[in-house]
Amino acid sequence: MFNRIFVGVFAVIFCVSTAHSAPSTRPVTVVGEEFSSEDPIVKNFHSMGIVDGRDAIYRSASPVRDLAREMTTTRPTTGELAEATSRMRHLYARGIRTIVCLQDPRQKSEELGSVDLERTAATAAGIRFVNDPMDNSGPHSLETMSDAQVMTLLNKVTSDILKYSAAGGVVYHCTAGHDRAGIVSAFIRMKYQHWPVQEAINEMREMGHNWPKFSNNGGISSWHEQHLRAIAKMLTEEPTTRAAG
Repeated sequence: MFNRIFVGVFAVIFCVSTAHSAPSTRPVTVVGEEFSSEDPIVKNFHSMGIVDGRDAIYRSASPVRDLAREMTTTRPTTGELAEATSRMRHLYARGIRTIVCLQDPRQKSEELGSVDLERTAATAAGIRFVNDPMDNSGPHSLETMSDAQVMTLLNKVTSDILKYSAAGGVVYHCTAGHDRAGIVSAFIRMKYQHWPVQEAINEMREMGHNWPKFSNNGGISSWHEQHLRAIAKMLTEEPTTRAAG
C-alpha cells in the first residue's frame, strides 16, 4: 500500500515539474501563415477591434478576387456581375457601408477588371466604394517610397477609413489581404491602438505577409516592415491625442 502511494505522489510531482519546465509550444510564424476568415464568403476577413472609438472596421482579401481571375475581359459577364453583387449585399447585411480598396488599376492591368467589377457591384448594393491605390513594389511603391512618403500615404488611407466609419462598417482590402492590407493594419495597430511595432509586425506576418518576397536584405525583413520601424519612431515624436483602443 505504502509503495503504491509513494509511486502515485512521485508521478504527480514529476508531471507538474515537467509541465513547468517544458518549452513553449507557441507556433513559429511561417511565410503565408494566416488565420481562418471570420466570414463564410469573404476570405481573410477580420475585425480590427476598437479603432478610435469605432468597432466596425475590418480587413480582408478582395471579395471578388476569384471572379476577377475568371474574367476574360475587363467587362464581367452577367453571371459574374450577379455573383459579385450578391457578395456585396452579403457585406451590406453585415453592416458594411464603405469599401476602401487598396488595389491599383493604374499600375497593374490585372487589377483593373477586379476594381471595376467590385465598384459596379458595390454601387448596386448600396455600398460606397473608395479606391486608395497602393503598390507593394515597382515605381512609386512601398519599395521605392521614403519612410515619410509611406507615412503620408498610410495617414491618408487610415483617415479615409475612420472618416467613413462614422456612417457604418468599413472593410479595407488589397488583393489577397496580406501585404498592403497588412501594412495598413499594422499602422492602425501602432498609431490608434498603441501597439509596439514588433507586435504589429508579428501580427502582419501571422496574417499572411510574405516578407521574404518583398525583402532587400536576404529575407530578414520586408521593406514594409522597415518602413513601419521608422514610422514607429516618427509616431513617438507626435503629440499623443488619442486614447488607446
